[in-house]
Amino acid sequence: MLGAFVLAACGGGDTSVTTVSGPGLSALGASPPVSLFTATSPFVQKSNNLKVVVDGGPTRSFAAPSANIMYADVKVCSPGNAAQCVTIPHVQVDTGSVGLRVLASKVTSLNLPVVALPGGQEAWECYPFVIGGLWGRNAVADVTLGNQEAASVPIQLIQDGSGPQATNDCAHAAGGTLQADGTTYSREGILDSVDRLGSNGILGIGNTELDCAQMCVAGVYPSFVMYYGCLAGAASSSGCAATGIQANQQVYNPVAAFAQHNNGVVLALPGVPFPGASTVTGELIFGIDTSAGDPGAANNTRPGTATPVLLGTNPATHSYLNITTTYNSLSVTNSYLDTGTNGLFFSDNSSPLIALCAGSTWYCPFNSLVKPAILSDGDSPSQNPTPVSFTVDNAEAIFSTANTAFAGLAGAPSGAGSTFAWGLPFFYGRRVFLSIWRPSVSLPWYAWETIH
Repeated sequence: MLGAFVLAACGGGDTSVTTVSGPGLSALGASPPVSLFTATSPFVQKSNNLKVVVDGGPTRSFAAPSANIMYADVKVCSPGNAAQCVTIPHVQVDTGSVGLRVLASKVTSLNLPVVALPGGQEAWECYPFVIGGLWGRNAVADVTLGNQEAASVPIQLIQDGSGPQATNDCAHAAGGTLQADGTTYSREGILDSVDRLGSNGILGIGNTELDCAQMCVAGVYPSFVMYYGCLAGAASSSGCAATGIQANQQVYNPVAAFAQHNNGVVLALPGVPFPGASTVTGELIFGIDTSAGDPGAANNTRPGTATPVLLGTNPATHSYLNITTTYNSLSVTNSYLDTGTNGLFFSDNSSPLIALCAGSTWYCPFNSLVKPAILSDGDSPSQNPTPVSFTVDNAEAIFSTANTAFAGLAGAPSGAGSTFAWGLPFFYGRRVFLSIWRPSVSLPWYAWETIH
């Protein structure tokens, strides 16, 4: 979802970096370490997995290295042509959005076929996240993740060169501030370069197959226009108009398009102790309980102790595609697990309150805190209650290191927000199962187990 330091279409993850001033570790009587260690889980390539890494990112143009941003290499090919491919490094892995979106300049050599619409038009998309938005045309490609291929799936080519720039409506949706659930998010506008995006693209592997579904089929856009029909070869967005788009033309979750291992993912990351790690290596495993016919895929078996927590399925409620978090007796029904959010973001109601860093909304307790919470179903908060614990570290202390992975990075939403965003820190030291919702077949859910 890409939200604040967080990118996100619906609620979390930002790849822009916030620099926090302050005394850092020196205030705690310690010297700032430089890249303490690398947290690595041995990676063995199998039929259904992909190596992922948390590191400083593809560019150091930020004021500081990226923090808690997880990347993978993604292979993109011209449809049906295995000899015409490029492998794109440092694509951010985001469980809070859907679909592959890559900088157009990275696939220029492939001449990917565009998604054609009636009347000589091409499909273009505006896709806002919490911190900004993406603008670009839709194209068709074969996408390979590890040894699994999604054949002929629509992806978005993020406009980072000449051609129609974002429409005024899209620029407005991507800029200024965003008010959601009482929370105010600052937005950075159109993210149209590797420097602004903090990656070469976004691999959205969220809980649905399509990035929009029926709203975009009908072409009914209550807040901003998501899909446009643009005249082929148009030099400006004045040749673009809002349009409906068929489901098979919308940007598609590539995992859902695999021939097998297509019902969800498992993300396994090692634990990260205070004050962080310079690099974290883990694996993204495709499919859940899909070893039948592929014995090597036993790596995605869900243990009976990992109880599924159901996401809400009613689009008219705050719990839609969310779960419930109960923290200090306060229940928040629009909570979510999101690798695209780089911290834990929640409104604290402890007594006493967790201290904030000076001039910041990051939390800065003098000593690291371990807090309890309960996660349960989105639509039925009393169902499947599952206890979890999380750590809140001093953000000034961990940011004063040269590390990029932090298990205790947490902050307060701007404003009086009631969401609870379980960003990448939640995933450290766990195997997290995230299903893909197919309404006629299954419900969407999360489950997890602790690993060592």
